[in-house]
Amino acid sequence: MAKLVCHGEKYTKGAIGKIERHNERLNEHYGNQDIDLERSHLNYKLMECPEKNYYAAVMNLVDIRNNPTGKKLRKDAIVLTEFIISSSNDFFEELTPEKQREYFEVALGYLEEAFGKKNTIYAVVHNDEHTPHMHFGFVPMTEDNRVCAKDVINRNTLRKIQEELPKRLQEAGFHIERGEVNSEAVHRTVKQYKADMEKEKAELAITIQGQKQELQKLATVKTEIKSVEKISTGKTILGGKVTVDEKDYKKLTSLAKKQLAKESNEKKLSNEVSLLQKENKELQAINANLSSQLQMEKSMSHRLSIKSLQAEIYELRRFKQKAEEFMKKRGIYDYFHKSGIDLNKMEL
Repeated sequence: MAKLVCHGEKYTKGAIGKIERHNERLNEHYGNQDIDLERSHLNYKLMECPEKNYYAAVMNLVDIRNNPTGKKLRKDAIVLTEFIISSSNDFFEELTPEKQREYFEVALGYLEEAFGKKNTIYAVVHNDEHTPHMHFGFVPMTEDNRVCAKDVINRNTLRKIQEELPKRLQEAGFHIERGEVNSEAVHRTVKQYKADMEKEKAELAITIQGQKQELQKLATVKTEIKSVEKISTGKTILGGKVTVDEKDYKKLTSLAKKQLAKESNEKKLSNEVSLLQKENKELQAINANLSSQLQMEKSMSHRLSIKSLQAEIYELRRFKQKAEEFMKKRGIYDYFHKSGIDLNKMEL
């Protein structure tokens, strides 16, 4: 009886683009010699990506996750998990193309139940390599809607899949059994896949660098053409060389010097603008701080002034009271009263 190949890998968001290019055959060249691009038309999708690309689909789920703390995920957080489902070549050779598809459809149904259909990003079957296999990718979401690969994919989860998935396939009529733990036969395809992905990454980096260099060369050539194409030239008697009028030559060298000076000045001005913008932000912060301090000082001064006046009024009232008591003891209080001076109406 054939053995099930089921192996999982975890990826950060930085690897999503690389995974999509491999699964969707978006590259022109591949390090994996087993890939036959002439047979890539035999590949098919059991599930379409719900967004314009893998990255958008993954980050859409990441953004709507339950996150009460408000913190963003770390750059090295696992946001995509992929399972590769396959078996031996002998197993697939005994199946018709329709039965092969059914094999992967049954496996897909189980995986969607296990990890949530709403969390699934893609399900792609490759028939252009040595052995047919399916790439099943999903965002590791917990039941309470958190992105946490550590909780979703663990030893218990893998053990459960190794036990339940073969049974599901057997119930569908496939003669398959669980693979051996850490079997080289089970993981050979996955290891080769990872090695191929690293090769493709290196080749892509080389291609990008080459394209950048070509663009730089084209930019240089374009500038040179524009500066020279308007100059009239003539051939020397001996041939093979071109003459330029002295006036045009001086004009050309002058323009070149001006351009160099202009670029240098623009760079200098750009640096000065950046510096001034930085200083402006710092001054704005200082100004805001000083304004806040001034407002506090004004408020405090106002409060102190009120307290000072209240204290003076209190002292004057005490003095008035003592003066009235003194005059009453001396018998002169009535004198002031008869003179038309009512001390009680003199409010302080």
